[in-house]
Amino acid sequence: MPDRGGLEWVRARDPGLQAVRRSARVTLVACLSFYVARYVFDDPIAAIYALFGSVASGALSHVPGTPGERARALLASLPVAALMVALGTVLAVSDWAAALGMLGVGFAVTYAGVGGPKLVGLANGLQLFYILPCFPPYQPETLGLRLCGLAAGVLLMAAAEVCVWPQPSPGRYQDRLADACETAGRALQSLALEPPVASERLDRLLETAQRLRMSHVPQDERPASAGSRDRALSQGAAYARHLLAQTGQLAEDAVHRTPAPDPVRSRMLLASATACHSAARALRGEAPPPLGTPCAAAAAAFEEHRVRRPVAGASSATTVRDGAIALDITYTASFLVTTVRIALGAPVSPAPARPAGRPGPFWYAGQPATALYGHRLRAHLTPRSVYFQNAVRIALALAAARLVAGGLDLSHGFWALLTTLTVMRTSAAGTRTTVVPAVRGTLVGAGAAAVLLILAGEHTPVYAVAMPPVFFLAFTASTLLGLGWGQAFFTVAVATAFTQIAPAGPELAAFRIADVVAGALTGVLVGLLAWPRGGTGELGRACSRLLDQSTRAVTEITDCITGTGTIGDVLHRTRLAQLIAEASYAQFASERDTDGAGPPPPTDFQAIMLAGNRVLTMGQTLADHCPPGALAAWPLSAAHLRDAARHLRLTALPLTYDLRSGSMRPPPVEPPDRSVPTDRTVIADVCAASGGRAPDPLLYYAVDAAIWLASLQRVVNAIRRPAEDRAAVPG
Repeated sequence: MPDRGGLEWVRARDPGLQAVRRSARVTLVACLSFYVARYVFDDPIAAIYALFGSVASGALSHVPGTPGERARALLASLPVAALMVALGTVLAVSDWAAALGMLGVGFAVTYAGVGGPKLVGLANGLQLFYILPCFPPYQPETLGLRLCGLAAGVLLMAAAEVCVWPQPSPGRYQDRLADACETAGRALQSLALEPPVASERLDRLLETAQRLRMSHVPQDERPASAGSRDRALSQGAAYARHLLAQTGQLAEDAVHRTPAPDPVRSRMLLASATACHSAARALRGEAPPPLGTPCAAAAAAFEEHRVRRPVAGASSATTVRDGAIALDITYTASFLVTTVRIALGAPVSPAPARPAGRPGPFWYAGQPATALYGHRLRAHLTPRSVYFQNAVRIALALAAARLVAGGLDLSHGFWALLTTLTVMRTSAAGTRTTVVPAVRGTLVGAGAAAVLLILAGEHTPVYAVAMPPVFFLAFTASTLLGLGWGQAFFTVAVATAFTQIAPAGPELAAFRIADVVAGALTGVLVGLLAWPRGGTGELGRACSRLLDQSTRAVTEITDCITGTGTIGDVLHRTRLAQLIAEASYAQFASERDTDGAGPPPPTDFQAIMLAGNRVLTMGQTLADHCPPGALAAWPLSAAHLRDAARHLRLTALPLTYDLRSGSMRPPPVEPPDRSVPTDRTVIADVCAASGGRAPDPLLYYAVDAAIWLASLQRVVNAIRRPAEDRAAVPG
């Protein structure tokens, strides 16, 4: 142990003493409810269920949010917990009935976590509510007592979340988004009024964009639920990152040359800056929800203005490009405002009617939470979803453990299932890392429990006095000392509890060892057989599909507006691929949080999801507003757009292969191909085709598409950057 004081040592491992507070709270409720049921009402059955009701809802359930939100989640879970106890009580009639019930309950409870972190956090506790009663003795007549004990434990735990050393509220992701909006607003205001922008401001834009990445956000802060608020915050972060990247692009250009004065463009940038500032203040609760109409009006005014202006030569090309980027920023700011309004519960303008396969970007606005949850349930009901995979893995492991415990006639067999639940991780590697400390800790704890049982004998007061400190150490040790120590103390703790129910000898410790070994081996075996790579394995495949569908969508949309193709349902397929990839990344991030970060991955997975979001947003806008074949009259511009789209597709193809195979090659070192069309190439085409006159309004769709393709190319180029350069990824 370090030379620092004991409290400093604890704080170093438990910042804010959160684990200590939580352990003290659970210990108080668990022991109090147990003592009252056992010694005041003389009801051992209610005592056991009150004890495990507290442990399941307090120690095994990790619900993010404020103390009030955690308490409400526990209260809402009480009817489901009662249903689990009732099912377990009824199906305990036979081993096969109990195992089949465990299979269904294990899948349903785990898969329900698709709805968000709160449901994921409740899953282990709800599993235990079925596990505990599904073992002999078969006593359906005791169901009432079991439910009374369960209700007492859960209700007291919910009250304790608010009243007894409550946990501090986690940070809010919307504050991060507010900071990003404020930073973008300041940069846009500077660009509009006093270009050029200093290089340190460019660094600030990049740093702010990085803080929005989910890999940089604690799990409790990540907006990951199926509800419209979290969807809007997540989507708003993608818009904010793109807005910051495009603002940085405009600012970087301004550093090298002073842009030509353009009052209409400046007013548009100021409108975007105002929208960002308003969004930031609204997210912090300092102002009402922002309005997107100023951005829309400024963008419309700029579009009317630019089509009346003659273009010719290099200076006009630069002006056209800067204006197109500024227009992109303004539309993105308008989208960002819409997401902020949705996140704050403010009404948004109804979306225009669209074909079923092409819903708008804000299709979820105004939808009830139940409908959004149902949509996510259906979307993930596929073997390619990590939610589906985890549900199957947990269900198979628990059902197998129940059959093993019944077949071997293990005394206190529910400890085998609890061990399986404890050691199971979303990957085989994660499961293996938990098995050794769990078994080792159990052996140590069983030895200590045997000594205690021999020395104390049948003196029940000894166990009653020892129970609170041992339970407190059991709940705290996992955080401070590791899983093995937690298992050791927990083994002693359960011995102190069960000995107060019925006298027991040292054989209780031996039973505990047998149960833990059986449960651990079952968990390892299932973990090796069913999707052993977890989120890491599925993330590569999910991102490969997303990148493939996104670049297909880009080529189809480009072919459509240039007159050589049509748009099918590729945007719908891209949206589904985005949904699966985001879920896979969320699990991948949680595995790294749980099992240790390790070296940074060779792939910027979030860049792939940023590209997917950009394809969906701007691709849908082009598909909606640019008529099919609109650019066919300008074959040179159309050809350059198609070439740029195909180059994007060719850049992505090796990445999609490497992501599927799981072996990422290093980025190419050869210089870029100078013959590949860029946004500047297309803009030069537009200027040349206009011959010094104001371009045809349709030609500006070529400019907007070129800016879109260029931003996507930058993101895709950054996907396979070395780890030391990944901090420089735009957006």
